[in-house]
Amino acid sequence: MNESFRIRMRGKAYMFKVSSIARICALIVACLGSTVHAEEGHLRLALARNTITAAEETFTYAVPKQLGYFSQEGLEVSILQTSGSTAALQALVSGSADVAYASSASIAAAIDKGAQLRAFAGITVQWPYFIGVPPGSPIKKISDLKGKKVGVISLASASYADLQANLKIAGLSEEDVSIVPVGAGARAAAALKSGQVDAIDSYSDSFTVMKQNGIELTLLPRPAEMNKLFSVTMVTSIKKLQEEPEQLAAFARAAYKGIIYTYRFPESALQLSFKEFPELSGSADIQSKDAQNTAEAMKIALADSIPATDVMPEKWGHWLDIPASRWDALLQFAFDTKQTEKKLDVGSIWDNRLMPEIYSFDTKAIVEKL
Repeated sequence: MNESFRIRMRGKAYMFKVSSIARICALIVACLGSTVHAEEGHLRLALARNTITAAEETFTYAVPKQLGYFSQEGLEVSILQTSGSTAALQALVSGSADVAYASSASIAAAIDKGAQLRAFAGITVQWPYFIGVPPGSPIKKISDLKGKKVGVISLASASYADLQANLKIAGLSEEDVSIVPVGAGARAAAALKSGQVDAIDSYSDSFTVMKQNGIELTLLPRPAEMNKLFSVTMVTSIKKLQEEPEQLAAFARAAYKGIIYTYRFPESALQLSFKEFPELSGSADIQSKDAQNTAEAMKIALADSIPATDVMPEKWGHWLDIPASRWDALLQFAFDTKQTEKKLDVGSIWDNRLMPEIYSFDTKAIVEKL
């Protein structure tokens, strides 16, 4: 055989001679659109952001990795940073990633366009988007936005879709407001300070950064319909789900254990996250204000991934096995906001067959550090 590839399997390298670049290109083309088989035990995770933040990459990747949860499952997990949910999903389609964290509505949009993907495990159970206004603002409810300037992250963001849905429920249309792309976090705070916008539709992490930049906002009451929604979900290719379900279950199992550990031991989880991601603000001094801000951001991000209750993790049950009724509401939202051309069936996007295996761990052992 003339081709050569260097494949790492359990730390051993095997060499084959490459005969021509053309042969390599032919192989890549043949693999395009399907999952490229990873090295044994190696799983590639695509994140829907190009910078590391104090969000799900801390409690579902950094913490389980540092605690040895991945290695206990026989996994070596690496991350691929991308420029958003669409790019993360493209990494799955091309075979450069095995699992992606992506917006559920973006997953629906990709499947609606023919992508052979399936969501197989939840990450968030809360909808993190709200509309915020400065304290003392005359805007008290969604209908008061008529004639006002509302900031969104971008016209391709979930915050824009969230605003569309809120306006529709309140009996308004996009023409009733001026929609202004303002980015998130500090950029959005600057737009509000300058009077560029009267209100901002953004996600919980972004509002945390605004607060840390001196902008306190009042969140408008959200319509009950929006509380059925949820955001980020684990997604993979249909091929991967069919051929390597055990590896997917092992990854999700370790990630879920990381969520529980972070909830129970937040200070330890913060230190583990700093160890894995020294680029996080405050990593050089855990007593610093920057470290406190990162801890607060982690806590708020974690709140989107756990039940909205005070009960301990032992009573959470299969909390990230998203019910079909909530998926149906999400798919209606995707259709109503024109992210899909038709309303998809739940079975065309969500496959929860791995949930019993994913949840086959001892929660008590985690919360008691046994």
